[in-house]
Order: sequence, then C-alpha cells, then structure tokens
Amino acid sequence: MMRPVKMTKIRAICLKTHAAQVIKALHDLSAVHITDSHLPELERAGPSASYDEISSRLVRIRSLIELLPKAAKQQKKKQAVESPLSEADALIEDAETAYNAIRERDEAARALEANLASQNALAGLEGLEIDFSKLSSPTLRFFMLRTPANKAAIAKQALESAKNCAFAFSQGKASTIFLIAIKSSSSHKQIEELGQVMPLPQISSTPKAELVSLAEKEAGIRAKQEQCAKRLQKFSDSKYSSLLSVEEALSIEADRAKIVALFGASQLLYFIEGWIEASKYPHLQSELNSKFGKKVFLSQAGVSHEETPPTLLDNPPAVKPFEYLVEFISTPQYSEIDPSLILMFTVPLMYALIMGDAGYAFLSFLLAFAIVKKSEKGSLLNQVALIWAISAVPAFIMGIIFNEYFGFTHTHLLGLFGFTNVVLYEGVHRVSSITMLMLLSIMVGMAHIALGFIIGAINEWHHSRKHAIAKLCWLGIQLSGFMMIASFMYNIMPWLGMPSVAVFAISLVGLVMTEGILSAVEIPGLVSNVMSYLRIAAVGVGGVILAEAINELLMPKLELTPVGILMFIVIAALYVLAHLASCVLAMFESLIHGARLNVVEFFGKFYKGNGSKFSPFTARRIYTHEV
Repeated sequence: MMRPVKMTKIRAICLKTHAAQVIKALHDLSAVHITDSHLPELERAGPSASYDEISSRLVRIRSLIELLPKAAKQQKKKQAVESPLSEADALIEDAETAYNAIRERDEAARALEANLASQNALAGLEGLEIDFSKLSSPTLRFFMLRTPANKAAIAKQALESAKNCAFAFSQGKASTIFLIAIKSSSSHKQIEELGQVMPLPQISSTPKAELVSLAEKEAGIRAKQEQCAKRLQKFSDSKYSSLLSVEEALSIEADRAKIVALFGASQLLYFIEGWIEASKYPHLQSELNSKFGKKVFLSQAGVSHEETPPTLLDNPPAVKPFEYLVEFISTPQYSEIDPSLILMFTVPLMYALIMGDAGYAFLSFLLAFAIVKKSEKGSLLNQVALIWAISAVPAFIMGIIFNEYFGFTHTHLLGLFGFTNVVLYEGVHRVSSITMLMLLSIMVGMAHIALGFIIGAINEWHHSRKHAIAKLCWLGIQLSGFMMIASFMYNIMPWLGMPSVAVFAISLVGLVMTEGILSAVEIPGLVSNVMSYLRIAAVGVGGVILAEAINELLMPKLELTPVGILMFIVIAALYVLAHLASCVLAMFESLIHGARLNVVEFFGKFYKGNGSKFSPFTARRIYTHEV
C-alpha cells in the first residue's frame, strides 16, 4: 500500500489482419496502459485507415447533439450498436429535417432581431401622425431631432420663434422627438444645437401603423420559432437516445483507430507495447491465448534504465482523499513511496493541534459533512471537505485535551447551563502553556522532517546509494543538532552533548562528501524548516484568543425589558455569527497551514513527483453495451 502497484511491461505481436480484433480485446479488458513502441528497427504506424471515416461522422453526430434540445425522456437501458458507421449515416440522413428546422429557427432569430431593432428605432415616434413615405419635396428639407425631456420646452420655444420652419413632435418620458421641415435655402445649424439629429426612418406609413405591422410580424416570427422548436423536440424525442449511443460507439471506435499510431509496424506485423499490473498479466495472457491462440504472441518485455513505469496507487477508501491531495500536487514516480497513508495521519494531526477546540471541531465536522453531501463526488471541493471531516475527529479529541469548547472551559460551559463548580478534569490551556505548546510544535516538526529524510533515503537506496547516504547525513545533522542545543543551551540530558557533537561532525563530513561543500550552506535552512512548525502554536493560540475575545465582548445577557429582549436577540445573533466566522477561519487556517507544513517542509525532504499516471486503454460505456 505504501508503494505504487507493481507493473510489468508487455509486448504483443500480431498480424495486421488481426489488429482490429486484438485492439478490441485489449480495449474490453481495460488492463493495459499502451505506450509508444519506439523500437529503432520498426516503422511508426499511423492511425487506422478507418479513422478519417469515423472521425468525420463523429464530428457531425456531436454537432447534432449540441444543436438539439434534450429528449423529454432520457435513455435508461443500454443499447447495442452493431455498425456505428452505418447507423451514424442513417441518423445523419434522417437529421435533414432537423437541420431544416434549425436553419428556419436561425433565420427566424435573425428576423426577430431585425424586427425588434426596428421597433426600438420607432419607439417614441407614435405621436407623429405623419406618413413618412410622403416626406419628399423639392423646396423643403426634413430633420428629426431628439431632445432630452428637461430641454424639450426650450427647443419647442426656439422652433416656434424660428422663421421658415414647421414642426411636429412626439413627447416621451425621457425625451421628445421633433420632426422639422425647413426651406431648402435656409440654414439648419440652429436646429442641430437643440438636440441630437436622427436619420429619418425608412417606413411606408405612419410610425404608429408601422409599429402595429411590426408587432404582427413579430407574433408570426415567434409562432414560427415555436413550430421549429416543436419539430426539433419531436425529432429529439425520437432520435436523441440513438444519437447518444452512436456517439459513444463512434468515440470507442475512434479511440481504437487512433491507438494504432502508437504501434511499431513491419510489413505484415504490428508491435504493441505497454504496462499492466503484474498480478493481471496471467489473466491477460490467458484471455489472448483463448481468443487468438498463436495469432498473437504476448511476452514480458525488458525495461531499459531510462524507462519509468506508470504509477497506479492502491489505497483503501479512507485514504482516497489524501491520495487525491498527493496526485493534485503531482503523481508520485513509480519508484517512490506513496505518502498518501502518511498524510492520513499527519494532516489531521496538525489540523487538530492548530484548531484544538472541541466545539469548533464538532461544527467543522457538520460543515464539512454538508459540503461533502452537496458537492460533486470526486471533485476538488468534495475531496477537501472529506479531509476536513476526517481531520475534525482528532481535532475534537485535542479540544477535550486542551479543555476548549467554543473558547470556554468545560467548567465554565457547564456553569452557563446551571451546573456550577463542576470540574471533571484539568485541561491544558494553550495561552498559559505557550512554552509547552511551542516545544510540542518543535518536537512534531523534528519527527515530521526526520520521517521525510528516512523516506527519502529509502526512495534513493535502489537508485543512488550516494544520495541515500546524503539523506541519512541530513537526518544525523538534524537530530544531533537538536541534541546539541538541548544539552549545551538548556542543560537537558547533558551526557548526550559530546556524542551529539561527534554525530554532527560525522554527518557533516558525509554530507560534504556526497553532495559537495555547498550543501553545508543549507544547514541554516534546515533550522528554519523546523522553526516553521512554530506556526502550529502561534496560529492555535491566536484562535484561542479570538474565541475568548468573542465570549468576553459579545456574550449576550438577558434583561426582561422590551429593550433588553431586543438587544439580547441582536447581540445573540452577532455572537453566533462571530463564532461561526471564527470557526470557518480556524478551519481554513488549520487546513492550509497543516497542508503547507506537509507539502513544503515534509515533501521537500523526499518527494520528487512528476510520475505518469497509469491510464489503461479502456472503453467508458454509459449508453451502449458490447455487441
């Protein structure tokens, strides 16, 4: 469980004439991670000849699915698609009526857009009882002017006093529109100063009659759109399930046709290489032998030094959220220890030490559980909420040890409910025990980083003994340095002082010999890594002080007067909101700081990542079943 699943490299050789059946068998088995067969003596095979045919139909089927509304009744029973290409052709042919309806719908949409634009342009002109088709004269010029409502009276007065000018107007709430006629020989500059000059609408009647006509056309367009929608819905109800099934079948066929591009090829043969779980190799061999006999030759292939198998992690369900966290950072390399199980203990431990309040832990569990239920299974939010929920359990236990319940001790909390002077146990108050808490944080950091060095040495042992020894030297420097400080500065176990100096010197020499003289410069960085764990104490104590401040400043007190009752309700609401906000803040701080210590300080001592995830060649079927 601490190591990725053991992999075996396989090589299959088959005749090109049997390739389609072999690919189908591998696809159905869903067990082989197919890789590029980069054998120098072989040519590179391209996609199967059928790939272009399949992909062209797949594009049309997918576009049709996107264009159609969903069927009223969704397909429940899986279908068998015996001939995806021919069934796709039949659906595409039947879809001509749908395409016609889509074209008519789009044309109607464009017509409706133009109609509404025309109505919008004529809005506010209803008061002009003038037929615009007759506004033509060799001696007159016509202007249309839009004036803001607050300046309409001034414009009207100016037009009335102007010579050789006649006008009509339509008054609206926001503006007034004037239709002005002047002699061709007269200047129109004064008119332009009164408002915004607008183009004359190109209509064949009065604005009011034109708007009535446009409204009738709009009703007709909308009726046509509704008819098109009904035709499309009818087609979708009868064909949508078939489209989904054919799309899935074509996708599977496209994957099978495209995978050939990874094969090596001779004139008659295909060479297939890939990885399979070692425990599943006998089953694969048995299946291929039973289906193809000697037509397919399967063997275990040698692995070169440059090749790295894909990584498949195998953890129990309780560890899966932490596995998700590891892969979210980076997939482990095949040769690395999988830290998911370790994170299952270290992340909740640090979360618990930082939060340390049983009341907040209980509330955080409820919030996290609600998020788990509401979020999509497997999503980032869902997995983070699962980590929150798991971490809330040790946080509750730690809250009991620290004797913290929403910032109260259990004695004070019971006293609020009438049980005065009840002392069940003496807890560890973090504010008054800050020195002990800081020492505990440093001890946790020492153990955590030491574990990282040990895992790093194990990871490197089979690849580079030199690097493995360097990790052990770093471990020796860390532990001996800690003991030197404890012995010489604080007189703790002074008899370990000189042995720790010797261990430090030996470790330093070994580090310089394995990683070079510059590695010694990084020793102060190791000290800062350990000191970084003091954030456990600092952030935790900050949370305690905040909770206690809320209790001191916002604790509601009931007075049996109208004003007193009202103030009690208001302050009680503020009190609850403040504790809720403090709890959410504690959740985020505990998770983020705990994750940071794990990812930066801990992972930095051993984790490389950048592995390739095991991805077997498989068919995902939702709407179809194998024929």
